[in-house]
Amino acid sequence: MTYLSSLYLPGALALWCACAFAFAALYGYAAALGGDEASRRFARTSYRFFAISIVLASAVLLVCLYLRDYRIEYVYQYSGNELPTHFQLAAFWAGQKGSFLIWLLWGSLLGLPLARAAGRDEAPVMGTFVLTQIALLLILVRENPFVMLPQTPADGVGLNPLLQDNWMVIHPPIMFIGYAASAIPFAFAMAALWRRDYEGWAVRAFPWALFGFLVLGVAILMGGYWAYKTLGWGGYWGWDPVENASLIPWIFGTALIHGLYLERTRGRYRRANVVLASLVYLSVLYGTFLTRSGVLADFSVHSFVDLGISGWLIALMVFFVGMAVWLIATRFREIPAVPNEDPFLSRGSFLVLGSIALLTSAVVVTFGTSAPLLTRFLENPGQVGPEFYNRVNTPIALLIAFLLSLIPYLTWRESGGVAGILRQARLPLAVAAVVTIVAVVVAVHDPFHLLFIFLASLAVAGNLATAVALIRRGGLKTAGGYLTHVGVGVILIGFLASSAYDTSEKVTLERGVPKAVGDLTLTFHRYVPRTADEKERMEVEVVRADGSRYMAYPKLFLNDRTQQMMANPHVKTMPLQDLYISPLEYNPGEPGGRITLAKDQSVERGGVGFRFLGFDLQGADHGAMNASAGPMTVGAVLEITRGGQTTRAMPLFSFSPDGRSEFQPLTLPDGATIALSGIDAERGAIEIAVDGLAELKGTPAHLSLDVTHKPLIQLVWIGLYLIFAGGVLAAINRYRQALRFDRADVAAG
Repeated sequence: MTYLSSLYLPGALALWCACAFAFAALYGYAAALGGDEASRRFARTSYRFFAISIVLASAVLLVCLYLRDYRIEYVYQYSGNELPTHFQLAAFWAGQKGSFLIWLLWGSLLGLPLARAAGRDEAPVMGTFVLTQIALLLILVRENPFVMLPQTPADGVGLNPLLQDNWMVIHPPIMFIGYAASAIPFAFAMAALWRRDYEGWAVRAFPWALFGFLVLGVAILMGGYWAYKTLGWGGYWGWDPVENASLIPWIFGTALIHGLYLERTRGRYRRANVVLASLVYLSVLYGTFLTRSGVLADFSVHSFVDLGISGWLIALMVFFVGMAVWLIATRFREIPAVPNEDPFLSRGSFLVLGSIALLTSAVVVTFGTSAPLLTRFLENPGQVGPEFYNRVNTPIALLIAFLLSLIPYLTWRESGGVAGILRQARLPLAVAAVVTIVAVVVAVHDPFHLLFIFLASLAVAGNLATAVALIRRGGLKTAGGYLTHVGVGVILIGFLASSAYDTSEKVTLERGVPKAVGDLTLTFHRYVPRTADEKERMEVEVVRADGSRYMAYPKLFLNDRTQQMMANPHVKTMPLQDLYISPLEYNPGEPGGRITLAKDQSVERGGVGFRFLGFDLQGADHGAMNASAGPMTVGAVLEITRGGQTTRAMPLFSFSPDGRSEFQPLTLPDGATIALSGIDAERGAIEIAVDGLAELKGTPAHLSLDVTHKPLIQLVWIGLYLIFAGGVLAAINRYRQALRFDRADVAAG
């Protein structure tokens, strides 16, 4: 097989065309930067064709996935005949090659509006941005996703079961929008340095920095929620290197938007902002290197394997780090610096302190994530655990809560001193005091935690009051920043309550035997086999202290790809807490009261004979309905021989289109019961459960669970929603300011 014949040419040609158009756009913008304004049109046209080529390459891969074209190696590796369509399409970003392609797709599309928004800086901004796109494109040209297999398999390997979740369908694409957006403030900063024009870049870059902050934040929220409801380990953040790879640029981005705000309003911190804009993008590259080069393969549960691109990733980092360091170092002294004359109790000083706290956290997380790399050449390379991150970040979070609690009462100059602040904060102080007293009454007695709750509550109350006042005076668009601070206060309380005050108990349930777990009573009823829509799951009845009850269905199943046992928890959300039930181990017990039979198969247990004659699909006559209208009922016709007497029985099994199933025990003449507890449709076999026959004795099944109460965890999600809402309002406001700046810039010539 020649090189060309080994490639699926529709996709490969699109990538090669994209490569040619990208270099043409780079040439055009370089010529425009050199003074040839006629080249600008050529560069724009080339960039549009570059974006079209990437869209076409992505469309080809999506179509191949949809058609299950297993001639293509990537389609074979990450899809399969059994996958639903939405998971089949999600296989696009399941592997390294596809994830680089979708990253490039979003970047190419973001470049279209960026070319217009860059204004007079279009040539240097787009030139830098095109370089970032070429970097990804070269990886894809080397690791082409359209490589074909010598022979076409009948089925694909399939998608990792952990990725077969609706949140995972949308979480990675949004994450890569954030990664693509991180290159835009970097491009503005490099352009400002290149042109030695330090006026105006912050205004134009501000909306893009907010956009990246928002999108990456939403992706992190989705990833945290997916981990919480799917992985079964009870947390929303595990400090895994792959998780940190997105968190670090987000923290740098948060510091950047505060720095840009200070530069926009006070004309200060220009030097710091070009460094921060560089750190956002460079930290994305560094995180990509850590998680895709294979250096963390032994330390991360979902780090990518090495595709042999480590050298490329190192070369890209060296190139962009070198570009940033060279431009910053050679222009640093030229960048105008305005002396900081703000008093300590001023808005400017507190914003700087907040940015320093964020930077400290980002640096700590970066070093912690890099620990396996830093200790790689030691005898025992290792990593730091969640305790390290929690211990270091908790004081930082307390400092941020303190700063946020005072920000609403500070001005740029004089803030009236401590007495003036206390006078303005009377109502929020009262609210924070009440919340703290309630916390004491409920369960919190740790002085550090009480201080944390008091400051976070004060931050929520003060910033919320200020946001409401701003909305009344200037409309909703003016309140974005303070609404975001409200979200931070809410989320800090959620972090503390759900992590420091959760209660967890491990319990083993014998099938059919109720067991008290705290104020709950749990009963394990049965093991529910896999269906087309649901993995294997356990049916557990939960009875609360008030007598209310519901069925929980935690899942415990074998990962078909890795042959590892996987667990999905059942999460019951209540107003003040979540009840988190995670399966740990299932023991099916010894055969006795449970018998598996294929059609026409007989078995004798303890002198009792059982014969499965076949299914009775006329079970609908017993009250069942068709699948489109409700549950479907199937009967299993059995012959039971005992003491020379043969009787017939037909236990029923009902299942719904949503995957739920039920069975009703059937009472035999001697008082024993028999139930159809499972159906193996592929083998045409059934499982029956017999109870009450002295001749049949076995070991009952046991299920081990981790039952956890997560107090106030809803505040984590509510806080993130508030941060997102505030960020959207702030982005819209800054975008309008950028448009006004551009109009003024054009008017001034």
